[in-house]
Amino acid sequence: MAKLKTAFVCNECGADFSKWQGQCPECGAWNTVQEIRLAKKSSPVTQRTVGYAGTDSQILSLDKIDLAEQPRFSSGVGEFDRVLGGGLIPGSAILVGGHPGAGKSTLLLQTVCHLASQMNVLYVTGEESLQQVAMRANRLGLEAKELKLFSETCIETIEATLMSASPKV
Repeated sequence: MAKLKTAFVCNECGADFSKWQGQCPECGAWNTVQEIRLAKKSSPVTQRTVGYAGTDSQILSLDKIDLAEQPRFSSGVGEFDRVLGGGLIPGSAILVGGHPGAGKSTLLLQTVCHLASQMNVLYVTGEESLQQVAMRANRLGLEAKELKLFSETCIETIEATLMSASPKV
């Protein structure tokens, strides 16, 4: 396994150094230089990482865009499908937002548990532990036997995992 590279960065001004220092020579602040691990070099662009929307990207004028209906599949949650315009579109990315406690994680867990019974699904959590997700599924009485869970925040690690697991969702 390759040794992880590190850098030392000042929390005050952002200056970086090859070794730790008690005082940042750039801004003069004391005890603000912290060690950070540098991410591995991003993997090369492959066919799998290009065109997640299903087509090659290109600039088009608005009047040239094809308005044909996109194929959709049901999330298993009727109201969620309605909000999405009839279900999930393969290759799409959906941002679910709201204040803490609004039910975002619960809605998505219900959705992916339903989908996991029909297809390969990987639930990546960056904020909650795997145990927290499992406890929520248990509290809700969700059938989660087929759902695969992964806890990670490093995008390069998530990308590598997605490449090897090849989930549909």
